Amino acid sequence: MRFPMIRAFSARRNRAALRLLTRRFSGNRRGVAAVEFAMILPAMLAIYFGIVETGQAVMIDRKVTQLSRSLVDLTSQASTISNTEMSNIFDAAQTVMMPYTVVVPKMSVHHIVIDSARVARVCWSEERNSTKFARGTTVTVPDDVRLANTSIMMAQASYDFTPVVGWIIKGGAFTIGGSPIYMRPRLGKAGGTASIEQVERSGVAMCPGFS
Repeated sequence: MRFPMIRAFSARRNRAALRLLTRRFSGNRRGVAAVEFAMILPAMLAIYFGIVETGQAVMIDRKVTQLSRSLVDLTSQASTISNTEMSNIFDAAQTVMMPYTVVVPKMSVHHIVIDSARVARVCWSEERNSTKFARGTTVTVPDDVRLANTSIMMAQASYDFTPVVGWIIKGGAFTIGGSPIYMRPRLGKAGGTASIEQVERSGVAMCPGFS
């Protein structure tokens, strides 16, 4: 008769221990909060770094636009540009990218002459870390600047941006900028077969006459 009493006592003790454990677990909010925080932490980090990287990209986009404007502004102020002056223009314009100087931006400047038929062709082209156009290349420019027997300066700049957390943006680096900006020569000289006002490049014949 003693053994059934022992089993009943053990069962009551187990049930009491289980109730106590349940009360302790349900009353411990800190453990629940820790589990919930661990579950949402990856999403919070992704959102945080996404906001940071987006802010960086927006700032770089503004810098690249300023870089293009600086390039076209500096070249359009010249009447003749030597090799040294062209290098100095690239150096000076590039300073607007600070503090984003880890990556060298792509920069190019093109002097475009529009003939009497309103065909726009490259007279000369210079670049740094980019690609320049061959002399005589036909290019497309907006109608509002494509005036017969005139010339324009065109500058382009871009920046290869790599997010710090590359997995946020699939594919890693992407290019910011690249849109052309145009400006008329302000201190140009008349030259070429049609006496069109243009910015002369040292050692390069003035246009038209693209050969």
